[in-house]
Amino acid sequence: MEEKKSYIKELFSQTFIYGFGLLINRFISLLLIPLYTYYFLPDELGIFNIINSIWLVIGIFFVYGLDTSFIKYFATDKTKEERTLTYSTTIILLTVSSIIFSLIIYYFSSEISVIMKLDTYENSIFLLKLMCLVLLVDTIYRFPLLLLRAELQAKKYFIANIISVITNISFNFIFIVYLKQGIEAIFYSYIISCIITLIFTLYLTRKYLRLKFSFNKAKRLVLFGNKFIYVGLFILFIDVSDRFFIKYLLNDAEVGIYSVNYKLAAGMSLIIAAFRFAWTPYFLNLTENPDNKNIISRVFTYYTFAGLSLLFIFISFIPPIVKFKIDNFSILNENYWEGLKILPFIFSAYFFSGIFSNLYAAPFFAERTYMILIVTFFGFIINFISNLLLIPKIDITGAAIATLISYFAMSVMLYFLSQKVYKINYDWRKIIIISIIFIIGFLISHIIKNYLLEDKTTLSLLTDIIILIIIIYSLFYLKVIEKSRIKELFYRRN
Repeated sequence: MEEKKSYIKELFSQTFIYGFGLLINRFISLLLIPLYTYYFLPDELGIFNIINSIWLVIGIFFVYGLDTSFIKYFATDKTKEERTLTYSTTIILLTVSSIIFSLIIYYFSSEISVIMKLDTYENSIFLLKLMCLVLLVDTIYRFPLLLLRAELQAKKYFIANIISVITNISFNFIFIVYLKQGIEAIFYSYIISCIITLIFTLYLTRKYLRLKFSFNKAKRLVLFGNKFIYVGLFILFIDVSDRFFIKYLLNDAEVGIYSVNYKLAAGMSLIIAAFRFAWTPYFLNLTENPDNKNIISRVFTYYTFAGLSLLFIFISFIPPIVKFKIDNFSILNENYWEGLKILPFIFSAYFFSGIFSNLYAAPFFAERTYMILIVTFFGFIINFISNLLLIPKIDITGAAIATLISYFAMSVMLYFLSQKVYKINYDWRKIIIISIIFIIGFLISHIIKNYLLEDKTTLSLLTDIIILIIIIYSLFYLKVIEKSRIKELFYRRN
């Protein structure tokens, strides 16, 4: 029993550390906004964001799924020699392929500038050529970090992440404020931060770094990982295409309202992203554990409890907090309040995206990861159709519901497919009880706040706090969630 507790605590600890690192990254990016908006004109930032979007899409092909296959094989390799060969082969393969891809983009940078209609900006070709170097270092530098994740070295990963962030922000100020560089300064800063972090992480992972290359290993890595190129593209489409649908089916103002309110879900997205960061290497390290199915089942139950708790907190607290006024100031301007209606659906979509990630374990263990590709493809189709049908009828709410439907459908499909190849006995009795109690809590909260209370801020917040306490106490009382195991997450053992 004690060992089982340690597994849940370890995953909780990993998720917390990754989450804190992601939070710092997000916070730093927000701090740089005043710097950029003060020194750069809107058209300069516009060209940067377009090239940044190109970078994000092309970056998927630069990695061609090797991030997923590397973690998979490295985590399941049994000896140091096997891990060394996997690591060295991956680094050499990516370095060679990234140089080739970068040279191709460099050579065709003029044509890309014309196709993307960037040729009106005089420095667009130079920025595209600079992007080639960004893609090269960005691709390579992330793999020593992946090794730290695969070894569950979350603290070392966090330190490396902090070094990257501090370096990036420092050089942004140096290049922009003191050296008076243009928009290219953002790329310079990122390149330098990647190189410094790469040197540090290569030092941390030096025991696995050798000039060894295996063509058989490279073939296995590529064949396993290539499908995740398309998985990444389908997920990217599901997450960002709604803005384009809103633009063409409604108008630009609605895109603005939708996007601003979508950003209010950042807290939930960070927590889910942190869970994903911790979960994949975590369950892969359970491959040889005879109790892995029970551990995965228990993690799923506790994720449901934690996820629904966060869902309740964010849905209940974010709208009144951002609408709360001091004199005439509120966190969210009144012009954007109509978009708050999308938040319950966006928060719920994030919850189900975590469920979807949770279900990855079975296809990985059964060597049936093509199932993830099939499911994300259908999720992409469902998202496309849902946006087309719902946005004209219920405006931006339709886009939010489309995202929720996509992740819910993907979770259901992956569950039934994965159970056929690697059956895990999830504790559905507990999961259903947890879900029903939270649904009752949501309904009571909605009725009280919308029909019984006139004060929509202070009293509504107090009401939701009381309801959440009752929900959690009820789950403890019914012994669906054990209080001792929750406490164990926050205390060190003697």
